[in-house]
Amino acid sequence: MPFSGPSSYLPTTDEFIGHWTDADLALGLSPLVLPGPYALANLIAERALLSTAITELVDATNTVEGHRTDRDNRKVAVKERKRQFGAFVRGVLAGSSYVGRVPELIALEANPGIWLISNRDIKDIWTDINANPPAGFTPPLMLTGLYTLANFTTDTAALETTFQNLTLAEQDEEREVEERDALYRTIRAHLVLYREAIPGRFAADHPLVLSLPRLSPLPGHTPDAVVLSGSWNAGTSQADLSWTESTDPDLESYDVFRSGATPYNNNTEQFVASLPPGTLTLSTNAGLTLPGSTMGFKVYVKLDTGNEKGSNAVTIDRP
Repeated sequence: MPFSGPSSYLPTTDEFIGHWTDADLALGLSPLVLPGPYALANLIAERALLSTAITELVDATNTVEGHRTDRDNRKVAVKERKRQFGAFVRGVLAGSSYVGRVPELIALEANPGIWLISNRDIKDIWTDINANPPAGFTPPLMLTGLYTLANFTTDTAALETTFQNLTLAEQDEEREVEERDALYRTIRAHLVLYREAIPGRFAADHPLVLSLPRLSPLPGHTPDAVVLSGSWNAGTSQADLSWTESTDPDLESYDVFRSGATPYNNNTEQFVASLPPGTLTLSTNAGLTLPGSTMGFKVYVKLDTGNEKGSNAVTIDRP
């Protein structure tokens, strides 16, 4: 298979390792060595490094997704307490100066800086109410479930920590992407030379020349993308995905991938399943095992030439 994206890095490299092994056997005492020097052993070693880099990137991406889910769950909980606080002040403390100080609720997708300012405003007002209560009100102010200022302070501090953890995890993920792709580029550069060298060591009609693995898809058309849709199924605790059918005569498979990034990030997407023509649905909980998880999905139409086209991204939220 040709290189067609991160998911193809290892299998394509493995094809070349197999071909190079056969070539060295055919060459006997004069195995192929590229400039560097760079031999089959070097490719095998770099393939191992690439495999490790890919595994570490998967781990880094999973860590990011965990922190992202934690952040989103904490946002929802804190926002609900801020809503309750505003309602309490406007209702129980109506007519006091504190009513005008209550900030508007911010959107869940607001950036961390806005969240921290909003949280600080609520804590300051809450502190002032407890220290200088309006006439007729006996502090401390408590929300549903005997929820106090101390609880709010603890929850907002935990949210801030989660923001920091997510930022650090995203930086680690970016570094892992760079390391993976640097190894891929090194391997690919040597495989370009390998493809040029083999015809120089064998006759033009030799099976090893005719069977050279490809680095890029064969010339041909790019398939039309399918249209993906999906929803969370509370009964099965899975995401139900479905897509329109590809009518391309060269269709080989539908390859499903996922990404927890928003927007969908092809660089960190992870393989979910490869399905044969005629299969137009998939139910999966990949990346959605925890309450509050959010995951994006794409379906790639893959042709037997190696050409492919990705669908629209669909985001699934697990309650």
